[in-house]
Amino acid sequence: MHPLETVILLLVFVLGLAMLARRIHLVFPILLTVGGLVIGLVPGLPQVVLDPSVVLLVFLPPVLYSAAWYTNWSDFRRYAEPVIVLALGLVLVTSLGVAWLAHAIIPGFTIAMGLLLGAIVSPSDAVAATAIMKTQSVPRKIVTILEGESLVNDASALVLLQLALAAVSTGAFSLGHALLEFVLLSGGGIGVGLVVGFVSYCIHRHAKLEPGLETILTFVTAYLAYLVAEHLHLSGVLSVVTAGLFIGHKQSRIHSPIVRMQAVAVWDFVIVLLNGLIFILIGLQLPHVVSAIKGESTNHLLAYGIGISLTVVIIRFGFIFMADTLSNQVRKLVHLPPIFPSRRYTTLLAYISMRGIVSLAAVLSIPEHLPNGSPFPGRNLILFITFCVILFTLVVQGVLLPVVIRALAFGQQPTDYLSRHEVRKQLSQRALRQVQQLVCQEKLTGAAVQVIVAQHQMRAKELAHMETAALLDQHQLNQKLMLTGIQAQRDELINLRDRQQIDVELFHELENELDREEIQWHPVG
Repeated sequence: MHPLETVILLLVFVLGLAMLARRIHLVFPILLTVGGLVIGLVPGLPQVVLDPSVVLLVFLPPVLYSAAWYTNWSDFRRYAEPVIVLALGLVLVTSLGVAWLAHAIIPGFTIAMGLLLGAIVSPSDAVAATAIMKTQSVPRKIVTILEGESLVNDASALVLLQLALAAVSTGAFSLGHALLEFVLLSGGGIGVGLVVGFVSYCIHRHAKLEPGLETILTFVTAYLAYLVAEHLHLSGVLSVVTAGLFIGHKQSRIHSPIVRMQAVAVWDFVIVLLNGLIFILIGLQLPHVVSAIKGESTNHLLAYGIGISLTVVIIRFGFIFMADTLSNQVRKLVHLPPIFPSRRYTTLLAYISMRGIVSLAAVLSIPEHLPNGSPFPGRNLILFITFCVILFTLVVQGVLLPVVIRALAFGQQPTDYLSRHEVRKQLSQRALRQVQQLVCQEKLTGAAVQVIVAQHQMRAKELAHMETAALLDQHQLNQKLMLTGIQAQRDELINLRDRQQIDVELFHELENELDREEIQWHPVG
């Protein structure tokens, strides 16, 4: 089969899984994991072999940049303490625990190989968990901490991966040297990310590019941050995350609405595509990987996979409960309230230990051969165990997550944030003040001016006096009327085109106007 035909076949499979996930109300990453396993069992499909040296380059920059771009910087700083403890402390403890167990139960598995496996399976992936929690009553604090942890632990785990790869390749490992390397790689990567992010910010702000070019620049920023840092032998992952956080924090002031809408659509497509492809690719490789593992029975392989999976979950529970207890004691001494008001919070946080695309990309990046030309020790076994961990944490824990959330019974959650109604009221009042100020300053008159001012006054008055439920009913009625009118215009526009009574350029121009109106009024979700 031609490589292009293979890619198209994989895309069709990913599209089919996405449609199935929507129909059966199952989050996409969970179905992708199962789909990757199933496609690997289909006979006759080609084995797609990726160059390990380009796996991280292709998959990680867009995935990490997108996650960082969407991160709320204020929330990130607010919960920095638990995020850093989980992203650094838990990654290190998980890596060491997995290394010890793998060395103890797998014949010939060295500590360095165990650290490599531990670094690969240590970063959590919040995508599936947050998708599930959006449909449940879950404290926003937990979602924020999970997203922050997932972002930072990707970076810390992949820095640890680089150190473990070097240890396996050279056969030497020094804890002191590794810690120094960790600090240098991390600090340098953050510095490069800030520089690349600032340069990108200046270009976005001053170059006045077309929307399409601005969208391209967001991708260039992600890959440039990674490549520059890697070229300087620093952490490309931390560089990408830093650049993404920087631009994400500034994007509301540098991107036009058209750029934001276009960029979000393109980035969403790319992330779904990359997630789908990497799960399917590893599924295609899995049968060949298993058959290439010599000297181990199927029962032993499954025992290793289940044992490491349970270890990852148990370590997370133990670490989070111990860290929470210690944090509460310290905070009590300095007269600060606990981060989590009850054990229900820590229980849910500890339960959510899903692994995903970063672990897959990391394991596929392991070279097939050492620098001396000999086969990389345990590569296929590490790949198999990694898939087992992802399968267990995503599918088993993911399917049971709604049950766990309901059992913890969080109920209606109080929030420190303004309600949708309060925000809209403040926005409307600010708009009215600015419009009235402009009318006075420039002495604007005329019927059109009066109509616009009256619209803002009416909107502000409605929001100030109507109850939220009444406003919702009114908004739904307005929505129905507007969408009906837009659809009628669209039907008539198509009729004019079909009767050849309208120029094609004018057709697309007016169709674009109607599209923008419909996006404004279309129900969210």
